[in-house]
Amino acid sequence: MVTEERTLREDVRLSLSLQNMDHSGISSAPESAARQDGKSKATLSLPDIACAINDHEALALVEAAAKDHRPFSLVIMDAGLFHGKDHRQIIRRLWQVQRDLHVVLHAVSQTESFEQIPLDLGSPPHLLVLKFRLVPFEITQIIRTLTAKHRAESNSTHHDLSLNTQILDAARRFEDVSNRLRIEQEQRVRLEEKLCKAQRLETLGRLADGIAHFLNNSLTDIQGHLGMALSAKDGSPQMRECLEELRYAAQRAASLTMQMVKYNHREFLSPCAVRLDELIHAEAALLRRTLGEQINIDIQHEPDLPEVMADPASLGQIILNLAVHARDAMPQGGSLTIQTRSLPIADSAAAAKIHAEAKPGNYVLMLLSDTSKGMSDTELSRLFDASAVVPDENNGRGIGMVLVQGLLRHQGGWITVHSVRDVGTEFAICLPAVASSTPTAPTASGTNIKLLDSTPDSAASTILVVDDEDSVRQVMEYVLTSQGHNVLAARDANEAWAMWRSRASIIKLAIIDIRLPGGVNGFELERAIKDEDPTLPVILTCGYSATNMNQERELIPGQNFLPKPFGMVELLNITGQALAQAAMI
Repeated sequence: MVTEERTLREDVRLSLSLQNMDHSGISSAPESAARQDGKSKATLSLPDIACAINDHEALALVEAAAKDHRPFSLVIMDAGLFHGKDHRQIIRRLWQVQRDLHVVLHAVSQTESFEQIPLDLGSPPHLLVLKFRLVPFEITQIIRTLTAKHRAESNSTHHDLSLNTQILDAARRFEDVSNRLRIEQEQRVRLEEKLCKAQRLETLGRLADGIAHFLNNSLTDIQGHLGMALSAKDGSPQMRECLEELRYAAQRAASLTMQMVKYNHREFLSPCAVRLDELIHAEAALLRRTLGEQINIDIQHEPDLPEVMADPASLGQIILNLAVHARDAMPQGGSLTIQTRSLPIADSAAAAKIHAEAKPGNYVLMLLSDTSKGMSDTELSRLFDASAVVPDENNGRGIGMVLVQGLLRHQGGWITVHSVRDVGTEFAICLPAVASSTPTAPTASGTNIKLLDSTPDSAASTILVVDDEDSVRQVMEYVLTSQGHNVLAARDANEAWAMWRSRASIIKLAIIDIRLPGGVNGFELERAIKDEDPTLPVILTCGYSATNMNQERELIPGQNFLPKPFGMVELLNITGQALAQAAMI
């Protein structure tokens, strides 16, 4: 008996003695009767009763009795002693020592799911689970019954023992199969969660396309009106300065929408010559507003820094992501230093010492250093590991670092990171310098964008403009008519086709939005017009990414494609170029 009640053993022995006495006070147990000294008096042979106060003592007693070939026939366990323990495991350990041991587990009313205990053990016939605590009389009845049953089972054949072994083995196999099914179920749930996340990302991508299309149309309207206001050359210098700031803000918003769409479709802008020092200074105002006053920004440039081959929008995104990473690493504030200098790499041996992706040539090195607490070796090893990114734990910052590495690789550069505990972290970005004369990217103020001179051949042309946005059509019509052109405006393909059929002889150019309502897109309208006049120049425009339009031919920005948003200068340049080329045919 496994119990803390010290007197329970004597109470049970007394109860056994009383139950085995007949009315005359003589024992009535025939199996224990023996004749002593020629007298007809039966004496009771009571079973040996041992007590333990915990499972360890009980297991030790059972093991010792089995070694002495005097095994116990029954174990009565008080479940209250095993609160917080696994009853099933305790019982299994007893059965490992003695397979045919009867076990009675009582007082399990405080145990959660106690009905499940026999089921988890395979519902063996030598297990009895009782809800309430047994009293000595009840224990005596169970001892009498189960000890007799134990004697019968001990005299059973080896076939019965083999059958019990098979049952236990089957229970173990069932448990193994159950565990495998549970693991497969967990794997299926994880796969379903990944599929749901992928579907949500796809939905967000489509939503991003729609938002970008709407914003690009609105930004086209804003940039067009700003261009017209600036071209008027009236108003005070302060007003013109405000208009320039508005145009710069619109250009930044346009870059953001373009970057969002191109991330969604795994498409990146082509690198061009960029003045890195000018771009960093242009980003500084945004960085100071984004990082907050608690972060001090120090910018240092090497004189006569060469231009780099990079995509301006992607490079701005790289700088912003690294600066935000530094801010998050300095929650109490600190300093962020941005330095630039030239980095010539003479040969392959020198390149191998710098980075695995480095090649001989001229580069520009940009260093971003912070005064954070630094990163451990484990954090550094997982910084650019896409498989180790857990958005719920780091608010998506790891994804930004993976994108930084991908953007730099696309542009022929690389990134390294060095961190010292309690000192700070330094990111080193290398970008290839311009090897020869390459067109420079427009600056933030737009001063490098020049309006092409109008020629007499294009001074008074009739242009067909097809766009479903009223504001975009009005801006395009105003800009083109201000340069002496005659504009025919249509909102869809059907209206445009009617204008074309009636005035095809005077139309010199068609500017068509690819996404049109009514079931006919810009490609189909262009094909119908080209079937009647193959020499007519057609410029396609759209606020979506070029990779998301299933184009039937190559779209070249600045030649036959005008991506939204665009300003007055871009519209007039591509229009003048198309009319000039058509006049030469």
